[in-house]
Amino acid sequence: MHPLKDFFLLSGGVLAILVIGIALLSLAADRLVQTIPFSVEHRLANKFPLDTGAITTGPTAKYLQDLAQVFSKTMALPKEMKIRVSLIDSDVVNAFATLDGNIVFFTGLLRRMPNENALAMVMAHEIAHVKLRHPLRSLGRGVVVGLAVATVAGVSANGMVEKLLGNTGALTVLSFTRDQESAADRLAVAALVKHYGHAASARQLFEILNASKGGKGSVVPEFFASHPLDENRIAALRAQIRQQGWQEEGNPQDIPLAVQKEITRLGNIKKKPKTTPGKRQNH
Repeated sequence: MHPLKDFFLLSGGVLAILVIGIALLSLAADRLVQTIPFSVEHRLANKFPLDTGAITTGPTAKYLQDLAQVFSKTMALPKEMKIRVSLIDSDVVNAFATLDGNIVFFTGLLRRMPNENALAMVMAHEIAHVKLRHPLRSLGRGVVVGLAVATVAGVSANGMVEKLLGNTGALTVLSFTRDQESAADRLAVAALVKHYGHAASARQLFEILNASKGGKGSVVPEFFASHPLDENRIAALRAQIRQQGWQEEGNPQDIPLAVQKEITRLGNIKKKPKTTPGKRQNH
């Protein structure tokens, strides 16, 4: 047999083995993540603490944390899964979940919320990501497999994880697959119905955010950068509501007035023109 032909055959065989190996690793990672205790995820998050410059006091921060505790019970989170909500004063229209039950909300998103039910849908969606271990899964197959092996072997995986992650930035840019987003939607709307007795504002939430993408000079909400949306996603929510026989309409609850005032005040501070000390500003 010609040496060149042998080389190509050997290369093809190695490539096929790699492809099969990667496919098996993907399947294994999804299964192995269930074997990793949440305490391991907690230690990993402490190794790379988030420095978000979050607002930790005031009516809005307390309201969000209280809402998270309510839905943690509604969604039957395991006792070891503690949700911690951070509030960042920014015009960014977004919210995201990362390791160890950390959920970040931006005031830009809160200003678009028409009522508590819509906000609760976002909260429940992010809590669902935590419950389904999506942040850990999204770190990558290598990290998940490494943590699982380390857990079984009873050794520390910190060194390996440090090399793979490098810095905390990796924990704030986790992206979830469309299947993961759909799974979070399903758990979220079920939690909404369980708590309020109806699914009012579940679909409205996405319609409002979707509408904000249109119009002259509009900015696409960051929410859609990490939470892909299309008509099929809205249709899936409606289909789930019909199939379960849930009440789609109802009277939504208002966001507390103190929270509304604080969010408005923060927004007005941003809009207030800056003046240079010692100089008169022309109007």
